Amino acid sequence: FNIRIDAYCKKGCFGDALRLLEEMERRNVVPTIETITTLIHGAGLVRNKDKAWQLFKEIPSRNMVADAGAYNALITALVRTRDIESASSLMDEMVEKCIELDSVTYHTMFLGFMRSRGIEGVSKLYQKMTQSNFVPKTRTVVMLMKYFCQNYRLDLSVCLWKYLVEKGYCPHAHALDLLVTGLCARGLVHDAFECSKQMLERGRHMS
Repeated sequence: FNIRIDAYCKKGCFGDALRLLEEMERRNVVPTIETITTLIHGAGLVRNKDKAWQLFKEIPSRNMVADAGAYNALITALVRTRDIESASSLMDEMVEKCIELDSVTYHTMFLGFMRSRGIEGVSKLYQKMTQSNFVPKTRTVVMLMKYFCQNYRLDLSVCLWKYLVEKGYCPHAHALDLLVTGLCARGLVHDAFECSKQMLERGRHMS
């Protein structure tokens, strides 16, 4: 049932996915947290924010506990409908309930802030992320590096690079390409050279 529901959600056939949930319940097949999470995500794909909220609020009454996946599914649905305020509140709720923010949480929220609050919103979330010692995945690193450079915040670009290196993480070559291009375009060749050298010292090749 979960596989079929997932397939319907991915195709945008959310009504069919909900009918499968009803069929499960008629057959006394108990939905799991994965079932509800998939449906929340499906509601987000068709931009049905109200149904996404309803499904999420039903989790306790189904004797389930919302995990990071369920929160991320609802946050994604809210970001898709540009309700960044509610998405931010959910992220705060995760912290309060000691549910670990993961790479999906941060990537989704960064996308939401880029579309709604611009560089200031992204910068604040970036500060929160580094204060919690979280190391984002490559796609988030590249996305942030590109965004910082495009918004003339090379201080944040260099800060991100240094943060990753200090954490023992060697950024992807594409992140270095973006950083070097941004620095050299503004005459900061020495900084570009130092970052490139750090890449080489870690046994990685430049493009």
